[in-house]
Amino acid sequence: MAQTSSVEFDHCRELAMRPGSLFEFTSRFIPRSQFNPLLALYALRQTVRSIPVSPIDDSVKWAKLKWWSEEFEADPASPSRHPVMRALWLSGARERLTQQLLQQLINDAVMQIDTPPDSDINAMFERLAQLGRTEIQLELALDNAEIGHQTLNHLAAATRLHGMISGYAVIQGAEREPLPLSLLAKYDLDSARLDYKPRPAGLSRAVTELAGLALQWYGEGMAGNKIPVRSGECMHLQLRCAMEKRQLTRISKDADVFLEPGNRYRPSDAWFAWRYLRQLK
Repeated sequence: MAQTSSVEFDHCRELAMRPGSLFEFTSRFIPRSQFNPLLALYALRQTVRSIPVSPIDDSVKWAKLKWWSEEFEADPASPSRHPVMRALWLSGARERLTQQLLQQLINDAVMQIDTPPDSDINAMFERLAQLGRTEIQLELALDNAEIGHQTLNHLAAATRLHGMISGYAVIQGAEREPLPLSLLAKYDLDSARLDYKPRPAGLSRAVTELAGLALQWYGEGMAGNKIPVRSGECMHLQLRCAMEKRQLTRISKDADVFLEPGNRYRPSDAWFAWRYLRQLK
């Protein structure tokens, strides 16, 4: 592994460790040897993932994704490479990530450009599972680990649904995904008015239903609250999923509190994370 440089990793921190984000919280519990590879990977995910939902013309989105696709093919050690690609190389993460997985990240982003709302819950599951699979597989690759297809699908859909739900706790969130049409109809919601205050009464009920659904998917993906990998592997991925389950449980009990801005992780969450990781070792 090359000598590390603070410039690249400082840039990754700006992208991946937004105040109050889940990764900002879980990164506090990552062993130092695992931190830089995960930081670079999460910065890459955030960079590519934000392109389809950014307020720019579709032609610009296509150009940006094409540029990133070419960046994956280029020599990662070159000083002219993007800081995130340099961080992936410097941390040793790049050599563990296949070209196929990196290109699938681009394909997933392309799929999100001008995507119509899901018709129902089943269509939402298929879409979220497809989008979330690549991100989980990239993190598994850092530990050279694999999980079964069904487990992967349920974890992928659950974690993407958690992210989708979290978007509704942010006022005027640029990365917000639309609710399925069947859910809008069920709770008499107008997607164009979900940002208005006071929030529509049906939004908290819709979020409550989605949180329960994500918990169900997590239950089918995490046997005994653990991802089926060898002991000591993928500890951050397991912690992230456990923390998402913990937050989803809170949301399912009181979505109105969750939807208020300014929510942060509590000391009890830190205690839970510490105990959870001790059980994994």
